[in-house]
Amino acid sequence: MKRKTAAVLIMALLASVLAVQPVMAQEQDTEGAQGIGETEAQAADDGSLPLQVEVPETRPDYSASDYVNVEDGKYKEIAFSIYPPADDSEEAKAAWQTEVDTEIMTQLFALYPISEYPEDLMNYVAGSLVQTYRQYADMYGLEFDSFLKTYLKTDQESFSKQVQTAAQQTLKEEMLLKAVAEKENITVSDDEYEKGCENYASQYGYDSADALKQAFDEPTIRISLLMDKTFDYLEKTVQIDLIIETETESEMPDMTEAETESETTAE
Repeated sequence: MKRKTAAVLIMALLASVLAVQPVMAQEQDTEGAQGIGETEAQAADDGSLPLQVEVPETRPDYSASDYVNVEDGKYKEIAFSIYPPADDSEEAKAAWQTEVDTEIMTQLFALYPISEYPEDLMNYVAGSLVQTYRQYADMYGLEFDSFLKTYLKTDQESFSKQVQTAAQQTLKEEMLLKAVAEKENITVSDDEYEKGCENYASQYGYDSADALKQAFDEPTIRISLLMDKTFDYLEKTVQIDLIIETETESEMPDMTEAETESETTAE
């Protein structure tokens, strides 16, 4: 079964979290600088992420246990109730798995708040996103501030804050799952890596595993596979109760409606 939300091929997920795409404006405003004349250094004065940071060439490695402590094992006590898949289709099963993974992450967030992030990793994740949008600006032949105003309807300060929020949201999920993986000795073998590349290539529309590897560096693919594998572990470990409606329960709304109509008629 394909997992829709667990795989974190970083740029794809960040773009969806940030929820801004370079859509062509109906009327391009080429005045540009007015209203967003602050420099990139000034845009970061409020503590948001600077738009120019030194981005590591490859995804930095780190120990999640340095930032989040899951030694109490309370993640194993996660429990919730959920309706089963609507039907036997792959779409319904994938949607159900998304709900399960979302609930697991919601409870992990509550159990283990994160307030500190590896600086070099933050620079890599957020910086990579900024680089992508700078490439868009170059593609449209615009200065970066003019591109942000024209196509994203924002300025450098707001964009910087959105990038930081998106990066933190992404890293919270990654760091929690990686901490659980470290605690449970969950790893990705070389064989699992190669097979995972093939699966990702098929899932995300790449011509081959090699094409996927050209688009993403190995540490990024490996952390995505590790998160998938940790989700698999948690799905088997936590208590998931399926909500099964009986025939009588499913008919109750109709019965109540009929009774209401009867009472209205009598009146």
